[in-house]
Amino acid sequence: MSAARAGVAGAMLLFAGASVWLWLAPSSAPALRRISIGGALRDEGCLDCHAAMRGVGVAHAEIGCSPCHQGDPSARELESAHVGLELLSGDLSTVDLSCGQGACHASEAGRVRSSLMARAPGILAVDRFAFGERPTPHREQRDALTALDPRAEPQSMAESHVRKLCAGCHLGARKAGPGDLGAEGRGGGCTACHLAPPSASAQASGGPLHPEISAIVPERRCAGCHGRSGRISLSFQGIVELEPADPRVTGQTSDGRPTAQISGDVHHAAGMSCVDCHVERELMGSGVLHLHPHEAVELRCDDCHYPAPPVVSPDPDRLRVAEVLRRSWERRGLPPLSSSPLYTQLGTPLVRTDASARTLRLVSDGRSKAIPLRAAAPWHSLRGHERLSCQACHSAWAPRCKSCHTSFDPTGTDVDHLSGQLTPGHWTEVAGGNGFGPPLLAIGPRGTIEPFVEGMRLSLRVGTATVTRRLYAPLDPHTTARARSCASCHQPSEEVYPPEGELTRLDARLLSAEERAKIARVGACLPCHAQYQDPIFRDFSVSLGRRTPRCR
Repeated sequence: MSAARAGVAGAMLLFAGASVWLWLAPSSAPALRRISIGGALRDEGCLDCHAAMRGVGVAHAEIGCSPCHQGDPSARELESAHVGLELLSGDLSTVDLSCGQGACHASEAGRVRSSLMARAPGILAVDRFAFGERPTPHREQRDALTALDPRAEPQSMAESHVRKLCAGCHLGARKAGPGDLGAEGRGGGCTACHLAPPSASAQASGGPLHPEISAIVPERRCAGCHGRSGRISLSFQGIVELEPADPRVTGQTSDGRPTAQISGDVHHAAGMSCVDCHVERELMGSGVLHLHPHEAVELRCDDCHYPAPPVVSPDPDRLRVAEVLRRSWERRGLPPLSSSPLYTQLGTPLVRTDASARTLRLVSDGRSKAIPLRAAAPWHSLRGHERLSCQACHSAWAPRCKSCHTSFDPTGTDVDHLSGQLTPGHWTEVAGGNGFGPPLLAIGPRGTIEPFVEGMRLSLRVGTATVTRRLYAPLDPHTTARARSCASCHQPSEEVYPPEGELTRLDARLLSAEERAKIARVGACLPCHAQYQDPIFRDFSVSLGRRTPRCR
């Protein structure tokens, strides 16, 4: 090679080297994109690769990736950018670094940790009672799943049973993977409820899709957990679980359980979904460490249906959350909401209601629905009915499961839902006798007559001992309908008023023999006096003294 050519080649090589050096030099690198978190700007290198992502929803579209998923937003290379990545954003173990950081939803994240859906103390307390490890089903704060050490071995068979079979539904369980896992998705903290499929417009964009993060919680999010056990999300839709050989079977759940379609809840028939009734304080926690579900449920039938709504003093933080929900509603381009909503008795605004017009805008599409008022009818004021809860009369049916069998194989393995690890010991549950029928009635924890279901007929061998129990549990079946007939309550059978058995609550009880006899005395008069307006019911004790021989 000539000297001249060598010089040109050398110059080209030096030029090429200089080009590479300049490209790598920070002073000439393209500026990182910036995002705003709580009004503060910061670099967000994640958007160099993920800017085309669509579907996350309007409220979160401008905040980039790292506020939710962590990692190193200042890095340029994939491996270093993903150091410390939290793929399952919203998980309760890391929620303070994502949804719960100060500029976002710190208050809500704190309350969620206190919620029954995160702590679930009743599951373990009742299991300890059912397994014979505790003399009563009383609940304690130490029964909360969040109070257990996930790294330690279960301390009893009841704890093992709960950790391997039941704890997968509590919010502290880690999701099986990222994304919207459909009707079978469980666990995952915030994303257990707040993930939805990307909107139609996002799907039409043709880019990579992220599940939508939304304040609108679809029914299928609830069904992942509440389609089991009490099956309230199924019952609400009129779906009943049956035995495989039952001739009434017409379908199946997403996990293969045989079902039939029967009458659903009147609220479902009106187009309502779960979050049209249940407010965020009872779902996400109020900050109070409740032990029982009825303590956490805030909404009452009378909050909407009583002619004179309660006069309350709105709680400031509840008003703040209501404003967030209003802004979410406006971003969806839905009809304006009333500035004068109904309130729960604890001061939570029912933001989609109008107190003067007595209407509700459905969360699904914004349609306005009239809220019917409670009838000014004699059956609501009859003497003796003051102890009836609304659902004692208005629950049309409840699921029945009479022969569940549980066995334990110490040589097998299964996932411990608290640790997320595969550990020794395998529990198997086989349900049987699935069907439906009128709810049982007993005295509930509020001191009123409420719907109950047969929780389990249990025969369990623990060591050398055999535990045998018949347990009943309070349950709002979510099958609201027109009131049941008088005869269905006042011509009582053991199918309605069980004479013996144990309850899963210390503050509940079965009706006594004397109470059942008093109910039956009314039933003896119904063939001739079937109307509520009949004068004999004005003071039934006096009427009993006037019975003719024909009545006796």
